[in-house]
Amino acid sequence: MKNNQYLEHKIKEIVSKVQPSASIHGDFNTYIALYELASIPEWRKTEFERIEFISKRLDISKKLFTAYLSNGRKAVDTEITDDLYLELLVAILLKFATISQDNVTTEIQLKRFNTLFKALDLVQPEWLLPETELGVKIESAWQSILQDLSSASSVLKITSPPNLTTNNNDCKIIPLTVLFYEGPIARAYLATLKSLGFRPKKIIELVAAKDVVTKKFVGKWLPRGLRLSYAASIQQNKIHYWPKRLIKDNSDFVDNILNEVEKEFGFESAVIRDANTLSPLSAYSDCVESILIEGLTDNELYQYLLKEPVGAILFTGGGIVPATLLALKHLKFLHVHPGFLPDIRGADCALWSSLITGHTSATCFYMSPGIDTGDIINPYWLPSLSFNTNIKNIDRQSIYRAVYGFLDPWVRAFVLRDIIFSNNNYEALASIPQSEEDGATFHFMHQRLRNASFEILFK
Repeated sequence: MKNNQYLEHKIKEIVSKVQPSASIHGDFNTYIALYELASIPEWRKTEFERIEFISKRLDISKKLFTAYLSNGRKAVDTEITDDLYLELLVAILLKFATISQDNVTTEIQLKRFNTLFKALDLVQPEWLLPETELGVKIESAWQSILQDLSSASSVLKITSPPNLTTNNNDCKIIPLTVLFYEGPIARAYLATLKSLGFRPKKIIELVAAKDVVTKKFVGKWLPRGLRLSYAASIQQNKIHYWPKRLIKDNSDFVDNILNEVEKEFGFESAVIRDANTLSPLSAYSDCVESILIEGLTDNELYQYLLKEPVGAILFTGGGIVPATLLALKHLKFLHVHPGFLPDIRGADCALWSSLITGHTSATCFYMSPGIDTGDIINPYWLPSLSFNTNIKNIDRQSIYRAVYGFLDPWVRAFVLRDIIFSNNNYEALASIPQSEEDGATFHFMHQRLRNASFEILFK
């Protein structure tokens, strides 16, 4: 579908019907950018930079604003809703996804189609319906990319699970503080540490002052002590609602995932059960302190961590860590990202990794400002998984929730186990810097890419 004359004709047809806005808001006028991209048949560096900027904005937020600042933040709250401009957006993104360009990898093609599919959720032009010429060619181009996704297992260096004998009785206290945010990831981490006979020197429990669903303040009428415990209970119940629901409604599917995790990743069933038991945090550390916060940017959290002694902090989730916390010189934030850095950054990386290579992956690194850009301690390709399950009759959202409730946490715990067991000075681990220009940053998958990744993961 390269150099398609019909597509160029369609772009000219649409652009002849629109007028660029004269808005002076922000540094980047989206209307003008789209108009100029449509008016220039042969794109060069400037045009590719513009479409990359637009594509990234849409890929992240699933919407497009009329103006942006140079840093990518929206300059206004006005979204582009005009059907003609949305059709123009789709046509330009289609050109971007299928254009002949040097050094366009399969990963980049997947990213471009991911954005194109998100644009098609905003508008469905008649000239792009499945039975039309372009509709057929889009589908053909997409299927061609999927067919080109060959398993890379033959060239990947796969890390086998270690031969460890779990020992819950040693209770060795290790120089690690766990910044605990309730959820399957944090629970998998604690169960893994316990299975090794390790207890972190401290657990700092982050209790959400606002309901994780409604975003309303929880128990404001209660005394602070009661409010803390009440908010923690609400937080736990809501965060674990879907994992519990999946265990109840799709027990065979969940069991299949956990059995495969046990077999291929080398986790004993008792460890996995421990993570899903939701035991009191005192079962994992002799020192547990809870703090009520409105988010990771809450000054109360900053002031708390400011007083912490020099050491390593294991981040377990709860949002994007602000630069103010990462700038605390006496603390090193450890994180396990479910993707092979620097190749696979961003969101949904357990799925992106499976889609691209047929394997999950994860990386332990020191956090820094930016998305997964800190110094790399060690990246891992994990053993392949062979799920013996039929996902045909399971709704897609349930599959997605199961991946993040019962697979993703153990992908991360696989790496954490190796790092913690093999080292003892967690604030000074050997690491190498990475460049933001290396690899690719992926954003949340469109449902069509999720479906493709499910077919590979649960083949």
